[in-house]
Amino acid sequence: MYEKSAMSPLRVVYEENYLKRELYALIREEEQIFDFIQKSALDGLWFWDLEKPENEWMNPKFWTTLGYDPEEMPHQASAWQSIINQEDLAVALENFNKHCEDPHYPYDQVVRYQHKLGHTVWIHCRGIVIRDKKGKPYRMLGAHTDITKLKKTEIKLRRQISKYEHIIEGTSIGTWEWNIQTGQIIFNERWAQILGYALIELDPVSIDTWNNSVHPDDRKKSERALQDYFEGKTEFYECETRMRHKNGDWVWVLDRGKIVSHDKNGDPEWMLGSHQEITQRKKDLQRHKVFIEQAPSAIAMLDTNMCYISHSKKWLVDYKIKDEDIIGKSHYDIFPEIGDTWKKDHQKCLEGNILRKAEDRFERTDGSVQWISWELHPWYKDNNKVGGLIMLTSDITRTKEAEIELKISEKKFRANFENAATGMAILDLSGQWLEVNNTLCKMVGYTPDELKTLTFQDITHPDDLEVHLGYVDDLVSNKISFCHIEKRYLHKNGDIVHAQLSVSIVRDENDNPLYFVAQITDITPRVQAQNHLERTLTKLESVFEASTQVSIIGTNTDGLITSFNRGAENLLGYKRNEVIGKQNLLSLHALEEIQRRGKELSLQYNREIDGFDVFTKFAKKKKHDTREWNYIRKDGSKFPVQLTITAIKEKNRTVGYLAVAANISEIKKVETEIKSLLAVANGQNRRLKNFAHIVSHNLKSHSGNFSMLLDLYLQENPDQSENEILSLFREASNNLSETIDHLNQVVLMSSKVEDNLKIINLEHSINKVVSSVKVIAEEAAVRIENLVSPETNILGIPAYMDSIILNFITNSIKYRSQDRDSYVLLSSFLQEDYVVLVVEDNGLGIDLNKHHSKLFGMYKTFHRNKDARGIGLFITKNQVEALGGKIEVESQVNKGTTFKIYLKYEKD
Repeated sequence: MYEKSAMSPLRVVYEENYLKRELYALIREEEQIFDFIQKSALDGLWFWDLEKPENEWMNPKFWTTLGYDPEEMPHQASAWQSIINQEDLAVALENFNKHCEDPHYPYDQVVRYQHKLGHTVWIHCRGIVIRDKKGKPYRMLGAHTDITKLKKTEIKLRRQISKYEHIIEGTSIGTWEWNIQTGQIIFNERWAQILGYALIELDPVSIDTWNNSVHPDDRKKSERALQDYFEGKTEFYECETRMRHKNGDWVWVLDRGKIVSHDKNGDPEWMLGSHQEITQRKKDLQRHKVFIEQAPSAIAMLDTNMCYISHSKKWLVDYKIKDEDIIGKSHYDIFPEIGDTWKKDHQKCLEGNILRKAEDRFERTDGSVQWISWELHPWYKDNNKVGGLIMLTSDITRTKEAEIELKISEKKFRANFENAATGMAILDLSGQWLEVNNTLCKMVGYTPDELKTLTFQDITHPDDLEVHLGYVDDLVSNKISFCHIEKRYLHKNGDIVHAQLSVSIVRDENDNPLYFVAQITDITPRVQAQNHLERTLTKLESVFEASTQVSIIGTNTDGLITSFNRGAENLLGYKRNEVIGKQNLLSLHALEEIQRRGKELSLQYNREIDGFDVFTKFAKKKKHDTREWNYIRKDGSKFPVQLTITAIKEKNRTVGYLAVAANISEIKKVETEIKSLLAVANGQNRRLKNFAHIVSHNLKSHSGNFSMLLDLYLQENPDQSENEILSLFREASNNLSETIDHLNQVVLMSSKVEDNLKIINLEHSINKVVSSVKVIAEEAAVRIENLVSPETNILGIPAYMDSIILNFITNSIKYRSQDRDSYVLLSSFLQEDYVVLVVEDNGLGIDLNKHHSKLFGMYKTFHRNKDARGIGLFITKNQVEALGGKIEVESQVNKGTTFKIYLKYEKD
């Protein structure tokens, strides 16, 4: 592979690369590959073996674009991975993985390569994965486009725009330009004027011009702000500094700056900035700070970045701020719990609005809640621009908590009283209803106003009144503090309301009774249900005893019989006193039958199951278990039963089982007779099938002999070839042979179809047929279009599918209209377990009102076409049905026909 030459100490020599040969073959076979290369491959082409990822073929343009000799570079993926920007490589690999998982996700990105000479080459890299028939990626084709010139132009333009935007920010602001790498610095005239100089007085200017003018204490602050900006901690450089004026005074300057360009290594190059004098503003601000610091209330002054400028001592106390040095720190860092709503209020204030709120809830980081009233006022700079906001607050937590506690207490009582699921009431000592809730009113049918005009005695059932009054006396006399009783009330409509009554008495500070508090629960449904249950149990006992032909046997959890109805006595011949508490349900079954069922369940659950568990295994898990068993009568005879085992449960615990069995002896007799008839029918079907094969074979033999005799006769008597009678004989012979062939096809396709179903790609089958009739379609000027998805698979027999598709297409061609451009459209869609193949044409159409019932009949034709035989649709229908499908048709005369062929869908 490698050899030395005079031109180079080590030269790469290749035999023709297999990936190159494979790519050229793909270009010849796949139009989409050729199209991709035409559109994309301007400055490099590569073809990657994903099964052997170390192998990758790159065309010569790939390497020359990057400054390398193609003959010296190996066809390996590692050859280019060392010269691509590593961050861009990570992005490209991520896009590659996503593209492999989803073909619709594009492999498309811009990456940076290092040219052999050292500079950066910007490449637009695109690619497409090539997949095998199963959709698995096995190759990848990619293309490169050099966009370096475009990128350089874009960067240059961005620098210019950024530079001019900063310079023209204000006419009264001094500007500066600083080359970070060389130290070169440029000031404008206004920069010098702020310090009392003309610019010419400062020549020659350098970074020392600034260093010598700035206050020593502020120089370190400026350096920290600059370092924070370089490290990306701030969006731009900003610092307030004091600078020495020509007259010896110190002037305050707001210094701002931003990097506007980088070198080829990505390091900062040029930085542009501005100087703005803020001396007067600082003096005004200092006066405000002194006032705020001495204020007796909680006040804070903040700048536009919501950083503290000043605050009162009360501010630290009210908000329990332990760090007393919060000047310059962000309000949101001191209070990280501040939500978006307050942040929006702060922004509104910074826009010039005054906001206030009488009370607001402030939930602190530790979970405590502080209630405050607050006002926000903007403060202004000397240029009438908002410089920040002043926040005045008052802690009203104690007042608010007391108010909330009182409201909650009242609300709880009122909510409990009015919305209780039980009836609640307050009554005076005479029994008058004073307060009633909605539940009680609904319970007895009165409105609140109506009920308050009555006493409890008015709506108490007469039979319960005496007992109730006795409890009232005991409560008033302090013999008892409360009572719980069941009683009956009279509903407004006269119905009886059953209730559970709980009553307590409220007394004053001297222990004198004031009023009654009553809780009343409607238990009418429970009482009615209990009564209904008792009636139902009575009925069930009657049914249990009245079932004379159905065996109902109850057992405990071990199978011991606990109940035995009259039906069980009739069917089994036992009296109940012979089995209840004495025999197990197992004694009514044959041992071998129990053992056989036990083996089945043991294999199913992979553990030993025997004895009574054979009957209860399923009943324990579900509502019941039903299957056929044989019962053994007292006299030893057996009879078949349909037996259902159900678990009897109390409070979700199984306490026994109920075995309900019906004699199915007569049903089994009928079942035996049906099986016998089915056996006879199957035998007849086999004989009919053999008969059909014999008839088709023998008829074909005889028709062949008949045709051969005609041929021999005409060979010996050639002068008879024009004889009309002989011509009719020949035509009849041909028709007979054709008919026998058709019958033979029908016989063949009726047997063993389901055993031979295969997975067929529908789109491929259609393409194959369309190719075979291409010449016929072109001659007939019929356009055939296959719209079926390449992913659509069906279950069928290839020969049948070829015949079905061919028949429908050739029919559409044969019965086209001469009055318009003809077409045949094939499409498909999914419907439940079927793929529906739609064959649509704009031909002559069929009058379905006349011919629908005989459309698929044998020898039925609907047009005067000389080639029509009326056998095609008959055979096609039988083939589709043999494949487990069906055919639907829609047609209009002289407009066209649409056939819908339902075929089994192959999902996997």
